[in-house]
Amino acid sequence: MKNKKSLIIKSTMVILLAVYLILLYRADYAKDVSMDTIAKSMEKYDAITQLGQEDRVQLKRCYQINDTDTDGYFFYKAASPMAVEEAFIVKAKDKSQAESFLTAAQDHLSSQKNIFGGYGTDQMALLNKAEVGSKGNYVYYFCGEDASSWRQAFLSLI
Repeated sequence: MKNKKSLIIKSTMVILLAVYLILLYRADYAKDVSMDTIAKSMEKYDAITQLGQEDRVQLKRCYQINDTDTDGYFFYKAASPMAVEEAFIVKAKDKSQAESFLTAAQDHLSSQKNIFGGYGTDQMALLNKAEVGSKGNYVYYFCGEDASSWRQAFLSLI
């Protein structure tokens, strides 16, 4: 009887461990979606398309990321240097690269907060609600009135 009880406890623990590991793995899982598909979906938001689409030079200036180091990116930014609205998604080639891209996005947010901290109350309100994160090999940075809905739309794609 004691052996049977011990076997049941061990089996239950193994099953719980397996479920935990599966959930842990799935928490950062992201489908492999092309950046063209992501761009088409995100460009449905007028608030994003009203921003200016940025090129590789701005990518390097704002995030210190070379476009050749990525599997693609989506980058829209307000034209005015006094505006902080941005929509940025980058697809890394692997998980470690995604971590460095996430650090770059977090550094960009910190830099923006330092710039506007003393006088830009409207900008600071947007920066404090900015959405920065990663999922799978994707990293995102959204700053604007609709940042939360942009994030949800993006995450639903992947």
